[in-house]
Amino acid sequence: MAGGGGGSESGEPEFQIAPMIDVLLVLLIFFMSITTAEILKVDPSIVLPVSPNAKRAEAQEAKNELAINLRFDKKTGKAVICVDDKEYNDTSQLPPYLKLCKERNPRLRVVFRCDKDCPLIEVQRAGNLVGEGGIADIAYSALDK
Repeated sequence: MAGGGGGSESGEPEFQIAPMIDVLLVLLIFFMSITTAEILKVDPSIVLPVSPNAKRAEAQEAKNELAINLRFDKKTGKAVICVDDKEYNDTSQLPPYLKLCKERNPRLRVVFRCDKDCPLIEVQRAGNLVGEGGIADIAYSALDK
């Protein structure tokens, strides 16, 4: 007697692993494609300050945000500005880039991720560069715990 549908002689269906792997790979590719690149723009070496009034960012605003990482180098006493995985040692190059970003997205908002040890004067210098770039909407990242 011929067994149909992948059954064995005992009539029990066999577990097919190949279609299961196909489905899992499709799901993996789907979730990888919808994940935003914002995760890659976070500098893990920056320790954010703590604020009891910090609010969680809204998901719909994230597409209009540009993260500026301000990492403080204690050896040199200067802040290092990183935008889109590029360090700006020559800060005169940053305002033209920000103007271009603002032209592409008029609702652009800059989110500063400043190291908690960064002096306020360095944050102010970075804020002035953002202002020169034509962006007035600025927010600061902090932890709530």
